[in-house]
Amino acid sequence: MEDQMEVDFPPGTVRLERLLDRKHGEIILHPIPSSDPNDPLNWSQWYKALHYGLVSFYVLIVFINVDIGSVIWGDLNTDLGISFASMSASFGVNCAGLALGCVLFIPFALKFGRRSIYLVSIAVSMATAIWQGRLQTTGDLIGANFVAGLAGSIAEAICQMTIADVFFVHQRATCNGIYLLMTTTGSFLAPVAAGYSAQSQGFRWIWWWTTILCGICLLAFVFLYEDSKYSPIDVGQAPAATEERVNSISANDGKISDDKMAQLGISTTSTSRHFDSAIKRKTYLQRLALFQPGAFDGDWRLVLRHTYQPFYILFTFPAIAFTALMYGSVLAWFSVIVNVYSTYYTYPPYNFGSVGIGLMNLPPFIGSVLGSLYGGLFNDWLTVRLARRNNGIFEPEMVLWVAVPAVFTLPASLLLFGLPTAYGMPWIVACIGSAMFGFSMTALWDAALTYAMDCYADIIGDAMISVCFVRNVCATIVAVCFSYWVEGMGLVGLHVLSAVLAFVTAATTFPMIVWGKAARRWTEKRLVKMTARQFGGRG
Repeated sequence: MEDQMEVDFPPGTVRLERLLDRKHGEIILHPIPSSDPNDPLNWSQWYKALHYGLVSFYVLIVFINVDIGSVIWGDLNTDLGISFASMSASFGVNCAGLALGCVLFIPFALKFGRRSIYLVSIAVSMATAIWQGRLQTTGDLIGANFVAGLAGSIAEAICQMTIADVFFVHQRATCNGIYLLMTTTGSFLAPVAAGYSAQSQGFRWIWWWTTILCGICLLAFVFLYEDSKYSPIDVGQAPAATEERVNSISANDGKISDDKMAQLGISTTSTSRHFDSAIKRKTYLQRLALFQPGAFDGDWRLVLRHTYQPFYILFTFPAIAFTALMYGSVLAWFSVIVNVYSTYYTYPPYNFGSVGIGLMNLPPFIGSVLGSLYGGLFNDWLTVRLARRNNGIFEPEMVLWVAVPAVFTLPASLLLFGLPTAYGMPWIVACIGSAMFGFSMTALWDAALTYAMDCYADIIGDAMISVCFVRNVCATIVAVCFSYWVEGMGLVGLHVLSAVLAFVTAATTFPMIVWGKAARRWTEKRLVKMTARQFGGRG
């Protein structure tokens, strides 16, 4: 066994297993849970499942609301006289709302807690669904899409904050896989149902069904969702300090004895957890409070700081810049695919109506389900085994190995979708390409999101603001410029250039695998300062 004295623990590196022998080990929990039964890390498994089930349903509703509109572009053009250029612009405006909303609203989630922001987001999403159900003009379409983007924007950051609040390192890839599955279900599968609804009930009914689902989601959150933001007040030791001591002991002694953990008052494994009997679990009404205790205290200038601090993090933390690049570039290619089939598949030789356009979302959905399973469950399984081979030490770069196949399948999928479309080949060929794209997209996103969370969980709120801003700016640029891009290069040139750029951006996975740990070590002092500027709790 290598000398444990040589092991260092930059941000994200943790001892994940206590090795029992060469083939077996016991998982060490990270973050280290406190002895408070109200700590979300200490919630029971069924309660965590309920909590994250609500969050997953919310994500599904948000992405239904922002993505199903493309299936009725033909109806809007025929019935209301809205041009395809205006509808493409509405997609871009929607992405702009998604980009701007994170910057405006996530600071309040850091300040007040998650519950109140979730409720506002759902309520406004429901209002925009009603608005779109009654739309008459291009102005209605543009305005409703922008507000829907603002309302749904927090889904792209607050869910990662929630995952970091509630789940341990060895569970996060699976949780991100579920999040991405809900995202792609709303983006790809819901339009299939919307297409049939539009054909049988009229295009406005896709929004009335969305309104009903938003109402169900709002009621569920009102009565069942407990805020996951945890602020340790007079409860033992701060989690970050405790974890630092555990890592220090691990590095020096190689193994963490139960006696040493008992001396620290720390429960490090699922079999050794214990709670402080003096601390009582909150009552039902206390759990449903709109705001965290002390939410209105403190310096309110900190809220403003969280609107610009994310961009400092973006440019000074390589792991966050990598995640933003991966997330933003892949969404740009997704924007290309959506615009192509929503527009060109309504023309000969395809002549698809709303049902046909909706069904074009089925192949990428199937691919994304496989990508979510691969990037989620397989990722968590693989990282535990890689940590075991590394004497129980987990490095965040281990999660990036799962992304390697997708580096090559992503550009291939763009060519396999775009070139058959450009040459009028059978639609099934393009569907194979879009299915491959769905797999590549979720595999890359899961790896990148999990990597960012594992590196910098304490500042994940600020980090995800910058990631989501870049993500949606990229999609906005593509949506707004799409018609001009096609006019200038044609569909063939569009997809060839997209494939080349997709490979170049996805291939940044390799330098992160090699030099990611050195980059995390370089950012350690900045991380300490950033963590101290959070609104209490873990992040």
